[in-house]
Amino acid sequence: MHRIRFLVLMCALVLSTSAQADTVGIDFDFSSSTTISLGGVIIPPDGTIHSMGATTILPAIKTGGGATSVQTGSAQLKNLTLDMTVDAGSAFVAHITGPVFVSQVGTSTGPFTNTQSVMFGRTGTATGTGTGVGMSLFVSAHLKCAGIFCSSVGNFPIDIVGTRPASQGQPFTIFLASLNTPGAANVDGDMPISLPPATSLGTPTTGTIFLMGTEVSRTYEVPEPGSLAQLIPGAIALAGLSRRRRQNRGASQ
Repeated sequence: MHRIRFLVLMCALVLSTSAQADTVGIDFDFSSSTTISLGGVIIPPDGTIHSMGATTILPAIKTGGGATSVQTGSAQLKNLTLDMTVDAGSAFVAHITGPVFVSQVGTSTGPFTNTQSVMFGRTGTATGTGTGVGMSLFVSAHLKCAGIFCSSVGNFPIDIVGTRPASQGQPFTIFLASLNTPGAANVDGDMPISLPPATSLGTPTTGTIFLMGTEVSRTYEVPEPGSLAQLIPGAIALAGLSRRRRQNRGASQ
C-alpha cells in the first residue's frame, strides 16, 4: 500500500513539474505602427494598412505569478498577414494605387540564441542553405502607376496572385524586448520584400517592411506529459483495490 501511495505521489510531482510551458506564442499587432517602403514610397501616410500581424513562438518557461522566462533555442514566426491599400506619390510624377494582401504560408524558423533577436530566412537564394527555414508568402497585389517617373519606381502594372519566397530568400532579423512581461512585449526589424515583374523581361519591385509591433495576446504551450500520465489512474485504481481487500480481510476476521 505504501508503495502505491509513493508511486501516485511521484507521478503527481513529475506531472506538476512538466506542466510548465516549454514555449510561449506571442501575437503581435503591426498595423498601427508599421511603415512600408516600396520603391521609395512610404506607406503610411500615403495609403492605409488595414491590418497587419504575426505570431512569434519562443522557448520559455512559465514562472510564478504568470510571468515568463524566455530561453535560448529555436524560434518560429507564423501567421504573418498584411492587408493594405496603396495610394501614394504625386500626380504626373508617380502616383501608385491599388490593394496588396500578403499571408505567410507555413512557418519560418530561426535561432533564438541571445533571447533578444531572431534571424529568419535562408542565406542566398530561396533554395540555398543557411540557418533556419525561409519564408514563403501568398501575395495578391494589383498596383498601377500614373506619371512620368513610374519606370524608376517599379515595373507597372503589378498584377500578382500566387505563392513565392519572401525577399527572394534573403534573411532578416527581428528584435524583441520585454518578453518576460505579459502584455508588454514588442518587436521591430526590417524585412526586405520583392514583388516580381509583370513580365519576364521586367525587374522586380523591391522595398522594405519596417516591422514595429506590440503584443496583443500570448499562449503557453504545455509539453505532453507522455505515458507517465497514464500511470496515475492505474495507480489510484490499484490503491483503491488494495484498500478494499484490506477492509474485506479485516471484516472477515
